[in-house]
Amino acid sequence: MRSLTKAHSLLPLICLTASVHASDSAKLLPTTYLASRVKRISTLLSESPPGTTLETRRLEGLRVQKQITDFIVDQLRAMPAISKEQLRQQLQAILCSPFPNTQLECGREQPPYVFDNSWGGSRGPSQFVVAYVVDLGFMGPQGSISVVESYTRNDSTGMVRRGAIGGSEFDGYLPNFQCVQQFYGPPEIWVLAWGQVLGASGRGLHGRAILYRVKADAVEPAWDDAAQDNVTAQRNELGWEVNYADHNLLYGNAPQPFFLDIYAIDYAKREFSRVVHYRH
Repeated sequence: MRSLTKAHSLLPLICLTASVHASDSAKLLPTTYLASRVKRISTLLSESPPGTTLETRRLEGLRVQKQITDFIVDQLRAMPAISKEQLRQQLQAILCSPFPNTQLECGREQPPYVFDNSWGGSRGPSQFVVAYVVDLGFMGPQGSISVVESYTRNDSTGMVRRGAIGGSEFDGYLPNFQCVQQFYGPPEIWVLAWGQVLGASGRGLHGRAILYRVKADAVEPAWDDAAQDNVTAQRNELGWEVNYADHNLLYGNAPQPFFLDIYAIDYAKREFSRVVHYRH
């Protein structure tokens, strides 16, 4: 466990979300073509045409991921008043059509996720963070592609661009994402991600948790809990908390192999520190 920064004061977390709901659904772009491509690469590898390999499947997944990026930019341009929920539903139509025939479920509590950070009123720019998974149809460390992207839209000019991409740390995992904090001037969204390896089984399921600092032009892991078992995490009133089992203690049958760590955010300084480390 490690914390990269220290906090000296606490402020309650806030994660504001836009409440704009556009009435003109005609500006929602079609999703059928991309959904068909996602479905094709998410079928089980054993059912693929002869000659398909893990490498070719992954290359195809990366091409689809690029097309999804282009779709998001086009959608934000076509419908400037789109809400984060409408954008999430568009991505769900693309990414969730294969369910239940794939390993990755899609629902309100699973990817895709959209977090927004609007500032400057109707004449300033807006930031969207999009997090999702492309299922590649096989188990293992490369069995899925995880994406955390930052987009900026200037409401006064209509300009939209993708500023940065990250999330590869969760390739091959079943990840969850939550917004734990947002900042202004300059804009920044902190996204908590956690999950377990695809196809994991046994007493201790290998997992990890990461806090991403998502800026307009950067997606940066600021805190990384990289090698634990049975990892779960969630935001709280201070910042976030993570539950996990120490692998060596768990398989060594040591008493109390489980831990709870709580991190508090200093909003004014954009820093955090661990304030609770509890073994149970």
